[in-house]
Amino acid sequence: MQETNRKDRRINEFLPLTLESIRHVPNVPRATFLLSKFLGLALLLACSFGCAPSSSPGDGNQGGSASASTDIPELTDEKIREEINNAYVREVPEENGAGEPINWGFDEEEPKEFTVVEKQIEGDRATIIIDIKTQSAPRSRSPRHLAGQIRTKWELQTGWVLRKWEIVETENISMKYKNLPKPPAQNSNR
Repeated sequence: MQETNRKDRRINEFLPLTLESIRHVPNVPRATFLLSKFLGLALLLACSFGCAPSSSPGDGNQGGSASASTDIPELTDEKIREEINNAYVREVPEENGAGEPINWGFDEEEPKEFTVVEKQIEGDRATIIIDIKTQSAPRSRSPRHLAGQIRTKWELQTGWVLRKWEIVETENISMKYKNLPKPPAQNSNR
């Protein structure tokens, strides 16, 4: 008999809940409940800020007193390559001077080669001069090749947790464009 009660108890542990098996929780005032949730969330948020490293790797400051919020992320060539896709250059003249100036927005699909000519970082602002060569995306209606130097101005944008560099202004120094031959029309009767 005692053996069957043990089996019944084990089986009941895996059965779905019924009204009889739900324990009654005493009523807690709504304000107390909300206050406890708010304090728990605030504690979780405060602890998450303490998880960031206090210094960036490779800066020689091992265990320094600088907080993560005062560290300036490095402005690498990879970051420049990523952010240049959001840049827009106005008044790019044609190479031979015959055509009208165009405005050019860099696209992720277009092939790009660039070299950083000069980089000046002062606090949360930077100015970078880039020598860049690019051309229209492969299936463009007006294929063009562009080459020359541009000056990009950057600002360090601070969010809730992350800080990142973003281009805020782009100026044409010597970039010019050249029209490329249009690709042959593809036959749509295939």
